[in-house]
Amino acid sequence: MEDKLNTLSELKSQLTTHLKSDELDHGLVLKLSHEIAALEEGKVRFSIDAGVIDRLGQELVARQETAVSELVKNSFDADAELVTLTFKDSDSIGGTLILDDDDDGDGMTRDELVNGFMRISSTSKIHNPISRTFKRQRAGQKGIGRFSVQRLGLSLTIITQVADSDFALVLKINWDDYQKDSNLLTIANELEVTKKVKHKGTQLVITGLRDKWSKAAIRRVYRYVSNIIQPFSLADVVTTENSYKGNIDPGFKALFSKQDGNSRPIKVADQEVMIYDHAVAEIHGQIDGSGIGVYTVDSKKLDINEIGEIGNDQEDSSVPFSKLKNVRFKAYYYIYDGDLLPKMHSTSIRKLAQREGGIKLYRNGFRVLPYAEPGNDWLDLDRSVRRRTILPQHANINFFGFVEIKDPDNFFNETSSREGIIENEAFIQLRNFVHRTILAGVLKVAAVRNIKQTPSQVKDDNGNYEEISVKIKNIAKTIEELEREFEEDSGGSKKRGKRKTKVIKDAIEELDALHKSELKKTIKERSMLRVLSSVGLTVSQFIHEIKHHMDHIKSDISFLISELEGNKVALERLTILDSNFESFTNYTSYFNDVVSQNIIRDIRPQNMLKILKSFVNSMRADASKSGIELLPPKFSKDWLYTKSMHPSEWSSVLFNFYTNSKKAIQRAKSNGKIFIECGEENDLIFLEFSDNGDGIELGEEEKIFDEFYTTTSVGSLSELDHNTEILGTGLGLKITKDIIKGYRGNIRVVSAKSDFSTCIRIEIGKATDKELDEHGI
Repeated sequence: MEDKLNTLSELKSQLTTHLKSDELDHGLVLKLSHEIAALEEGKVRFSIDAGVIDRLGQELVARQETAVSELVKNSFDADAELVTLTFKDSDSIGGTLILDDDDDGDGMTRDELVNGFMRISSTSKIHNPISRTFKRQRAGQKGIGRFSVQRLGLSLTIITQVADSDFALVLKINWDDYQKDSNLLTIANELEVTKKVKHKGTQLVITGLRDKWSKAAIRRVYRYVSNIIQPFSLADVVTTENSYKGNIDPGFKALFSKQDGNSRPIKVADQEVMIYDHAVAEIHGQIDGSGIGVYTVDSKKLDINEIGEIGNDQEDSSVPFSKLKNVRFKAYYYIYDGDLLPKMHSTSIRKLAQREGGIKLYRNGFRVLPYAEPGNDWLDLDRSVRRRTILPQHANINFFGFVEIKDPDNFFNETSSREGIIENEAFIQLRNFVHRTILAGVLKVAAVRNIKQTPSQVKDDNGNYEEISVKIKNIAKTIEELEREFEEDSGGSKKRGKRKTKVIKDAIEELDALHKSELKKTIKERSMLRVLSSVGLTVSQFIHEIKHHMDHIKSDISFLISELEGNKVALERLTILDSNFESFTNYTSYFNDVVSQNIIRDIRPQNMLKILKSFVNSMRADASKSGIELLPPKFSKDWLYTKSMHPSEWSSVLFNFYTNSKKAIQRAKSNGKIFIECGEENDLIFLEFSDNGDGIELGEEEKIFDEFYTTTSVGSLSELDHNTEILGTGLGLKITKDIIKGYRGNIRVVSAKSDFSTCIRIEIGKATDKELDEHGI
């Protein structure tokens, strides 16, 4: 028995050693495996089909954005300062992506390459969570980087070298070798030792790109990546832990370029294209060694260089923040009106801020969601504006910034769902510190600009602001003087003066009540105007569809009148007529519900499962008649409620997407497919509407949401069946965008999955527990 165990142990050791060697003998692997199996009578092992590589690549890394971000994270983990991504000949499928960490990444040793990158779901980042040089918290622990390159292209070449080696390693992988029904362990990849091409670092060359990469798509991925990786370090103290050759971690940047043919690469996106130079002021804050918050406000435009302190007690700045250390933040402050920001930049920066503004939170170098996502007001900036009616602008859209936490002691633990930080005392103090520091900076800017700073200020006769309390005292003094004048006029004037004072006070109170009532009415009317605009869009599209169906019905009826007697063809047409009416009935019933919903004035959380299933069931017959397969919607969970909205707004959004997809499919003359996916992600409800039509032209991804932008015109009717083409107005997606933005949501074109050509994604806040309770849901 002991001999058998020794033999078994020796065979397992031989197999393990051979699998790590440079030259893999497939026959020897199978021989050793069979001998081990024979000795382990009564035991079985899992085998691995090579097709798992393809499946994992498609399922774990479904999107372009995710795949590229995983590769960028790998460069971050390798202590690179800059990673360059160059897309060559990528306007069509089959291009090349070169990712290079520009001679400053660590590179991979042979052991790290073989037992790290080439080992599926490697645990190397779990055992080594901190990077070697800059002591960065490593990005991931799932080991899915190799599936990202498989998702992006057909083949991969890795060229890597480390500083203390004289040679480089070149690994070549052809993903087509990993076919189904073959054993993963029998597939070998070529590994060569060559001369170095640089001192250290790694280069990935991905050929045979599976997707097109336009400039717009590259910029879209850059925005995604730049939101994940902290743009630069705020640390200003050199420590043993983060020092490298006398320097602190310089931060991490990504540069995206595009190259066509033999031309020089053109920079498409990097941090330089950001808009920080247009900020009115920069607000910096940090906690010093004693726990006191120190901040600066700098503005070249307003000649401000302010330094201040903030304590944990709002009334006493000497009280320290007991739970905060290694905390810094930086915020760029923008004011959109006035002459501080060029008009040509104001609109574009504001639009960007609506999508990406706010103060983001990074812990150990990586983004923590959902802070500063659309609809997330974690610092109470939007609520502060509403509550204080403070004039200086300081909502989330007025800032681009981030908080940096170095948290080796885990004071700021993420929740078990990975959706935010546990709201303990440390987090409460952090929010207090950042919020008050930002307000201090805003008020300093307002003071220099002579702008109303608090709700208790009004303008004096010279145009400067003074406290309302002072103004009230002046009014009171004036009333007292009037009363004395009344008393001097006649003996009964005192009583008359008091009565007049009461009349004035009553009038002011009545005016205030009227103002509040009118304000409430205005807010409600604005909400209803948005609802009515969405209904108007629905009715407009419905008119087109009614005409479309009525033309068919009229044609069938006329034919039956002339041909009904004893004609079998007439009976066949009668069957078609019955089918048309059934389709028409389903169609009209859906819009009858939409119109009926507008009788209800209240908004409430919307059940996306119910909305989407109803929409798909109602449109399926029409889609089938148009030769389009309307696939069943996919849901990530069975409880998806948005924040309070009006039901007709979703009807308008979905119907607009549907008609646009119909037109795109008709132009493409393809076997049409439409697919809707809905789920929850980072406290947001997302909806993705995909079709396999003719797609969106390169560079037009953002223009489609502009008013009067349309892909159809009167001229296009002559190219297609005039009974099936719907004339575009150029307002549908603009109104749709306004609806979503009205709820602080986001709408954009994203990379489509492999079976589709276009995908539009909506993100909107999910219903809070309070909203659900209020509506009995």
